[in-house]
Amino acid sequence: MKDTSSATARSGVKSGPHVEKRLNASFVRNAPPGRHLDGGGLFLQVDKSGARRWLLRTMVNGKRREFGLGSAKLVSLAEAREKATELRKVARSGGNPKVRQREKEGRATTFEELAYVVHNRKFKDKKHNGKHIAQWIRTLETYAFPVLKDLSVEDVHQDDIEAVLDPIWTSKPETARRVLQRISTVFDHACGRGLRTRGNPATGLRGQMRDQDDAPKHFEALDYGKLPELMGLLDASSSIGAKALKFTVLTAVRSWPTRAATWDQFTSDLTSWKVPASYMKSRKDFEIPLSIPARQLLFELRDRRSKGSDLVFPSPSDPTRTLSENTMLKRLQSHFPGVTVHGMRAAFRTWATEVAEVPDDVAEISLAHSIGSKTVRAYKRTDLFEQRSVLLEKWAMWVTGEWEWFTEGYDIEDEITRRLYHDGWVEE
Repeated sequence: MKDTSSATARSGVKSGPHVEKRLNASFVRNAPPGRHLDGGGLFLQVDKSGARRWLLRTMVNGKRREFGLGSAKLVSLAEAREKATELRKVARSGGNPKVRQREKEGRATTFEELAYVVHNRKFKDKKHNGKHIAQWIRTLETYAFPVLKDLSVEDVHQDDIEAVLDPIWTSKPETARRVLQRISTVFDHACGRGLRTRGNPATGLRGQMRDQDDAPKHFEALDYGKLPELMGLLDASSSIGAKALKFTVLTAVRSWPTRAATWDQFTSDLTSWKVPASYMKSRKDFEIPLSIPARQLLFELRDRRSKGSDLVFPSPSDPTRTLSENTMLKRLQSHFPGVTVHGMRAAFRTWATEVAEVPDDVAEISLAHSIGSKTVRAYKRTDLFEQRSVLLEKWAMWVTGEWEWFTEGYDIEDEITRRLYHDGWVEE
């Protein structure tokens, strides 16, 4: 017969025929990730993060239901068994354990546990902007958890949150505001689930904090008058980073749509580019008319594209991966220190007003910005594609140094039409 005593000791399960009370306090503290049965429907759930909580599975009105009994850090094994017994009695008598449970669940749920629940629910099925998704919970792990981690959501007071914010309120003002907003989101969830009886403790706290005195910071933009110099420097390079930056300038898009662009997003003649909704901040498909220089760049890249990848601007080290977000930035700042890729959009917007003098809605839609209220947008559904096409042709002429067409005496739109006819890209 095998000696199972050592295995039994390691698992925390008592030997013998007992169905109930299989776990012990030591095992609860050290249990590995997984679901561990104590008996009578009571389980210890241990997540990969190390968080551990009690769950009860029991029958309610003929249906199997599962109830959380709180964090194992706040609720002892004995208390979990007592709660499980109480809720099983409620269920057997025909009552609803959920009602009884909610009265105590808030005090038995830690801020840390609820923060992870909120984070998972908030970003469920969302794959865009993974960096932001990771940062959302990381800021709480870094700044909020040291103070609030083991406090129950029912017991957190405003001064506890102030203790989180005070050290960074003026030294890291933007971070502090984000931490406050995310803490508030966690407690909005707590209030909505009935886990707090005293409202959101973060409400109104920002107005009670001292002034931060930080001016809002914008993306550093290159003066649009220097763009021909930049484009000349990029033309002198054969690197994929230089090509991607040039294309980003010509189309006035954000960095990510360029880096993630695939050939199937473009029409066969490369006259337009349909950026998928998942790549857009607006979460809507966005069609961009392509100027002659933008198309010429794409024809060049298509002629020497890699067979192993559908990416237009693949990573030079691995064609199956997108460019690093720093590739274009480093290329840009090697010529103009401090300037950002996103700032190219600001340069375009300023140029559109001061030089092209186009209506605001044409310029804003060219940047994929929403125009007006929801009601206005519901009635004004045009994407102004033709007007944007002309605007981007003018922009391409400007950034490539053809400034003479913007002086008096020249009809730039006639010149654009002539060029398009000449190259066979529009029909007469």
